[in-house]
Amino acid sequence: MILKEVKDYLKSRIDCPQWYVGKRFEDEEYSITVYPTQGPAPRIPIGGLENSRYGTKAVSVLVHWGMSYTPAEQKAQEVYDCLFGQNGTIGRNEVIMFDMRTSEPVGVGTDSKGYYEFVINFVVYYRKG
Repeated sequence: MILKEVKDYLKSRIDCPQWYVGKRFEDEEYSITVYPTQGPAPRIPIGGLENSRYGTKAVSVLVHWGMSYTPAEQKAQEVYDCLFGQNGTIGRNEVIMFDMRTSEPVGVGTDSKGYYEFVINFVVYYRKG
């Protein structure tokens, strides 16, 4: 699983004028960016890697949404809600669960231009094979 596939999954569920992977461009007032983040330590099952039934992908999503707090918070909550307790398919991988790292989107203030930003961190657990 790669970040572009996670972005495409979110893009199919969330309306946003601009999507990025790995780096956000400063000029956009409304955007969502998908970044890699640190996830759980990998585990090798007894019998070796060929016996592994699932994989993980750690993701951080930055919701960069205008100069008004409430619409930014609402958009971030919309992203959170499309993951929490849900399942689906990302790329060719069946999602077992989205392990949310916080109980809600985390507000990180504003950028240098005054646009509000929220971060959502999660780990995707998916079936292999």
